[in-house]
Amino acid sequence: MGSQYPSSPEWDEARAAWLVGKVALVGMTRLASDGETVLGKQQYHGVIEACDPATGIRIACKGVSAIENLMLPPTTTPFLDAKPGEYRLRSTGEVIRNPDVTVSWTVTEPKGG
Repeated sequence: MGSQYPSSPEWDEARAAWLVGKVALVGMTRLASDGETVLGKQQYHGVIEACDPATGIRIACKGVSAIENLMLPPTTTPFLDAKPGEYRLRSTGEVIRNPDVTVSWTVTEPKGG
């Protein structure tokens, strides 16, 4: 099975190792192909189970809107250390206390898709 993603300069092996086992809050925004029209927003939370530079970052989601696993691209750069406190998810109303990291992604639909 080959790599799903090309090698990335945004991959930090030490950071990836540190991320495994951490609680993450994930914000996803989906845009139309025009790059401006918001089609939807969703928030997830869960534990980072694996970080692999070829296949990506796998999060085991928890909570109300949990999907089994969320796969993110193999880049450690967007993961920011979370400030201590309570985070209320707008999409579900859940309150997450003292997560380790936060990450936000914006996905733009392809043209003609």
